[in-house]
Amino acid sequence: MSATAQLTDTPHTRTREQGRILLVADDSTSACYREPLEQAGFAVVGVSKGVAAMVELRRTRPHIVIASTHLTGVSAEELARMIAQAQSSVPLVFIGAEQSSCVRRAAALAAGAFDYFQLPAELNVLLPSISKLVKLQQTINRLRAEADRDYLTGLSNRRRFRNALGQEVERWRRYQIPCGLLIIDIDHLKLINDTHGHSAGDIAIRHVASSLTEMSRDNDTSARLGGEEFALLLAGADETKSYAAAERLREVVSATVIEPAGRITISIGVASCPAQAVSERALYAATDAALYRAKGDGRNRVCIAPSLNSPAPPVL
Repeated sequence: MSATAQLTDTPHTRTREQGRILLVADDSTSACYREPLEQAGFAVVGVSKGVAAMVELRRTRPHIVIASTHLTGVSAEELARMIAQAQSSVPLVFIGAEQSSCVRRAAALAAGAFDYFQLPAELNVLLPSISKLVKLQQTINRLRAEADRDYLTGLSNRRRFRNALGQEVERWRRYQIPCGLLIIDIDHLKLINDTHGHSAGDIAIRHVASSLTEMSRDNDTSARLGGEEFALLLAGADETKSYAAAERLREVVSATVIEPAGRITISIGVASCPAQAVSERALYAATDAALYRAKGDGRNRVCIAPSLNSPAPPVL
């Protein structure tokens, strides 16, 4: 009996999406098991190589990863280490043709996986197990999101931003994928608070947050660092794209008149990895210094940090 046939009219079949699954297996294995998973209501993305799996892990943010124990170019154990090093908490399940046993399941746990299932023999055991794992992961994600959000704006908070910054710099170290960082400061927020009250200041803060949200792509991280300070972490952006994004953001924020403060402006510091810095701490420091310069030069402007291979501009 085929894997697809085993699943016909099972209680796990759903018409709506139950969760996102990243299936890492060769083409023949994916062809055999993708359909049963989709019939069970899961949205499935399939890849055959470890590097592609890491790209999709970040792009699709799956609730669970199912990986064959027979991959080309990378072992299942190496894939588990790659996922762990990417600081991803997504559950990993191994599948294979070898008979399931306590020893094999123990080996899967030791490698960092949640469990091991023999397919096709244990397909009808795998499906409810995945359903439970996905529900658990969705709950964990929801609680984590609540803990990582700024209460006033709904943006990521400083803790979430720091984690994301570390992940992006690490991604450059491993895969040479650049990232850009913007640190944003609302000009004269204290004056707005003193003149119109803190509720007006909150409106200004939410306005900037809304502009950040509109500009952010799925893989970017927009955060409120505290008070009038924000950050935008741009995945895969070099210094040119980062600077262009900063100018667009500055224009968008100042284009709208909000009551009762009127038109507000922002100052932005920009730096990128690896053009301006090659470590998490250095990238943040370079961007913060660029922001300080933007404010010192008159505010309502964007300043980019000097490149590593060019001298720093004089401070006037």
